[in-house]
Order: sequence, then C-alpha cells, then structure tokens
Amino acid sequence: MSAITPIPCENVEIESNSLETTAARLVCSIKPRWALKKLVFKKLTNDSHLIYYLIFLKDTNDEQNSVILKLYPTNSDVYADQEEQFHLLSHLIQQKVAAHVLLRFNNGYICTPIPGKALDVKEQPIGELVARKLAEFHSIPSRFHGTRLADKLKQYIDLFTDKNKTLHDRLVTIQNQREKSINNTKNLFTSFKSVIGFHTTPAYPLTFAQLQTQLKDVSWTELSNDIDCIQSTLEKNGSLFDIPIVLCLNNLRLGNFRYDSTNHSLAIIDFDHCLHDYYLFDIVSFFLELSTDDYEKKYPERPVQKQFLTDYLKNSRLNMSNSVYDHRKVAEYELEHLCDLCGLLIAPVHLYWALWAFLQALLTKPTNTFDYVNYGRIRLAQYYRHKSNFFLPMNQSRKPRPKF
Repeated sequence: MSAITPIPCENVEIESNSLETTAARLVCSIKPRWALKKLVFKKLTNDSHLIYYLIFLKDTNDEQNSVILKLYPTNSDVYADQEEQFHLLSHLIQQKVAAHVLLRFNNGYICTPIPGKALDVKEQPIGELVARKLAEFHSIPSRFHGTRLADKLKQYIDLFTDKNKTLHDRLVTIQNQREKSINNTKNLFTSFKSVIGFHTTPAYPLTFAQLQTQLKDVSWTELSNDIDCIQSTLEKNGSLFDIPIVLCLNNLRLGNFRYDSTNHSLAIIDFDHCLHDYYLFDIVSFFLELSTDDYEKKYPERPVQKQFLTDYLKNSRLNMSNSVYDHRKVAEYELEHLCDLCGLLIAPVHLYWALWAFLQALLTKPTNTFDYVNYGRIRLAQYYRHKSNFFLPMNQSRKPRPKF
C-alpha cells in the first residue's frame, strides 16, 4: 500500500467576510491557474452553522470544476476537539465516504467538490434515500471507539457549571473583545452619530447573565443530575436495547446531505457531530428533523417509522441477529419493538441539541435568520416532555419540567 500523501497546512485564520482575500489566496495555492482570476463563492447551505462555500471561476461559471471551503463554527474549539474530528474525517476519506481534503488551515479546510444539490423533501423520496445512506454509513468499519452521546451531554453541561472553566474563560475573552470594539467604534463615529443617527455597535453573542435571564427557570445543576442519570441508565441497561453500537452521524439535518440525481444517491457534507452509539439514535434524529416545525404533531406516525426502519434494515450490513431475525423480511413485532426503543431515545437527542444551541448563543454572533436561544428552549421543552419515557421504564421517577 502506498503511503498517504500528507495534507498541506496553512497557519491562517479565515473569516466569512474576508473570503475574497485570504481564502482566495489559499484556493489559488491549490489551483495555480486560477491566480489573478475572479472567483465565485457560493454558499452551499442556508444553515448558519454549516459554513460551506462552493468556489469556482466566474469566467467559466463551471461549478463542476470547483473546490469546497469549510469553516469551523466560531469558538467551536470550546466544545469540540478539532484534531480528533479531523482524525475521524481522515478515516472517512480512506473509506471513500468524505470528500478528499486538499488543504487545511486554522479554522477549516478546502476539499474536492461534492456532487449533487441540496436535499429537498418536496422533490425526492428522502425517507428511502436517507435510510439507505445511514445503513451504508453505519456499516463503516471503525478502528477506534469515540465519544458516546451521554459523554457529549456531560461535556456540554459541565461547560455551564463550575466543573469546567473553559467556557467561562472564552466568555471573558469575548467580553474583552466586545468592550474594545465598542470603545473604538465610539471614538470613530461619535460626531457622525449626533448628526445622522448612525449606529455601528456590532452584534455580539449573549453574555452568560443574559442567557440565564432568558432561560429563567432552567437549572444547570438539575440538568447535570439528569445527564448523570442518562449516562448511568444507558450503561446499566444498555443490554436491554440489544442493538449494535456504530459510528453515528448525529447530524441528520437535510442541509447535511447532497442529492445526486445521476445515480439517485446522497452524499454527506459534515461529520462534526459524529458519535459512537446505538444506531437508533441516528434514526430518531432523522424522525425529529422531519418534525422540526412541530415536534408534537409532525413526528412520523408508526407506519412511516416502520417503512423507514424496513428500508434501513434491508440495506444494513450490521449483525442484527439479537433484535431482527431476517433483514430482508422484518417481522411486525420486531418493527414495533424498534419503534418503542426509538420512542425511549427521543429525550436525550432533544437535550443534546438544546445544550448545543445554548452554547451557540454564547459563542456565535447572532444572525437575523436563526434564534439559538429560542431553538434551544424548544428542544429543552421537548426533552422535559419526553424524558419520563426514557427514565420510567428503568425507574419510576418523575421530575417537574420548568415553565418557559
């Protein structure tokens, strides 16, 4: 086997508002013939957190002969190990699941183009497509065991308590940057403000105190205790699920998939949320993505769940012998059992995205298109709504949910 060519690295930080300068230079180091020519930067997704740009020459308007620029979310190093993520990405590249990386820089990388267009629920039979892609992804051999969902929940909640000072230190840095920028702005534009009412104070993430005010009744300590219970419940009763542990994608948002109509297939563009856990966590995550507009009313009904599970199992290469006798012809009682297990796992999936959203509110500049606090509040309310389904089968305890 030939040695793997090392990926070149640049000690550069790129921001989305400076793509045509720093980013263009990096692209031209890969594509020397593109130097001194006009580049087009086309954002691939509407998701403010999935920052991907398709880059190609304006003169040719050739999107096929392009590269992809991926930027890590601002301050994501607080809650994610980017070196570990890249180690996993390298493994997925070897498995021909991820696009080949051409160049790395401090807060992202440039990779080969990803075929297809954004997945559209109105145009494609996404259930069958995603089921087949998930079955393929879950069958990837993994040489190492990474973080599980409960471990990630624990890491997230520790950032909000006194158990981990990482978030606190970063918020101090952000606050200092805020004050410095505001002072500079005041000195520069004081005379203009009095004349034309020009307000130039930039938007910043929330402070921790502001987040606490908006969340009101939420107790980080109570959530931390809940997560301890989730972790111990999964550890002690994991054998009850009797299903395989796999590399889970964990991000089943439709924006994370590209649809290639030429071969009727999907490609995954982002692997930052990957975890090792029960394969049903990914299936539950997809069901929840289908019901984003109304989690209580739009969560797929049993027939839809069963069809998705049937499509998934038909394409799976996992050893399901303990829960499914025949992949090709799944019994009705087996599908009912798997749907029941999916129902148990709804709560921890909601909690993951609630805590993630609250972190974004503290670490990411707000946008006009997405309210992280409101999104997190909705997901947290759903966690409290469903958590008894997770805990009661194991122990008959129930805690009141906070009021929002």
